[in-house]
Amino acid sequence: MTIDLHGYHPAEIVWSGVLKKIIQQSWEMGEPDLYLIHGHGRNRGITPGFVNTNTGFFGLEIRRALRHDESLRQWIRHTTLNCEDMGVTSVRLKPNRAPSRTALDADLIADAAVE
Repeated sequence: MTIDLHGYHPAEIVWSGVLKKIIQQSWEMGEPDLYLIHGHGRNRGITPGFVNTNTGFFGLEIRRALRHDESLRQWIRHTTLNCEDMGVTSVRLKPNRAPSRTALDADLIADAAVE
């Protein structure tokens, strides 16, 4: 599953718990992989501290949550975090042999901008 998070701030996705809901619902759908497109902070001239990170602040916060939030480990294989592509973070989800969902909640990400 690929989710484009351009235009959002970490406060709307990572810190609010929306990222956790995205991961849980993706797992409930039986998805094997989750690709989070967050863009990168390079080449803008604003954040020279991100030159060697291949991402910007948003990507760093997503990756920090995937690495350190132990509550996410019930759905993800945290050792499969892939940060090779600039602006994209991917992770393998644990197998779900009995998917209980066919799609993400329609308003899951849309409501993040309102909160």
